[in-house]
Amino acid sequence: MAALARSRPLRNRRLPARGRPALDNTERERILKATTAVFLEMGFQRASTNVIAHRARSSKQTLYSLFPTKADLFTAVMSAQTEELYSHHVEYIESGKPPRQALTEMGTMLLNLFSSPNFLALYRILIAEAENFPDLARQLWHLYAERGYTLLAEYLESRRIGGPAWRKSAVQFVSIVLGDLVLKAMLNPGHAVSKRELNSRVREAVNHFLLLHSEPNIGKQSKSLPES
Repeated sequence: MAALARSRPLRNRRLPARGRPALDNTERERILKATTAVFLEMGFQRASTNVIAHRARSSKQTLYSLFPTKADLFTAVMSAQTEELYSHHVEYIESGKPPRQALTEMGTMLLNLFSSPNFLALYRILIAEAENFPDLARQLWHLYAERGYTLLAEYLESRRIGGPAWRKSAVQFVSIVLGDLVLKAMLNPGHAVSKRELNSRVREAVNHFLLLHSEPNIGKQSKSLPES
């Protein structure tokens, strides 16, 4: 029997898994947290993968298996900052929330993002390095700005607000919400926006946008044709 067991073909045996075990979320988050800190301290050009790996208590091999280039690392860091903004898209499309409420929530998330010290610092790095690393700047533009406009345009079309130029209306809404906030934040790093100011800005922006694009009466019944 022992000889028979030894002669079984390999396909019937369970082979041990090879390679490094898959990363859990905790380790990935630790790497992204360390990467963010290094970029904020050193900027994009001076940031070192050696330093990032050391801060993350990880190996360069693990780092490169997840993020083959430094540009990939920066993109992942920006994704961690912006994903919350986009993660509710389907929820808003499918929800029964009135457009005013949904747009107010979207505008609040947008302003919270651009009021975040970490996001603003990373945004300054991107602007500063755009000329030296144009491919990175273009990639981030398509991944985040274009994606945001597209998702918002889809929402506006689903509610018939601002058509037929849905994307143009999406760009307009973002511009109205942000106003001069980004310029102020870029030129005044210590400037902080209070919650009261943020809420007031969003409320005024939504009011202005819906005045420009008549807010639809959800559930309004169409007039019936006269009987012949």
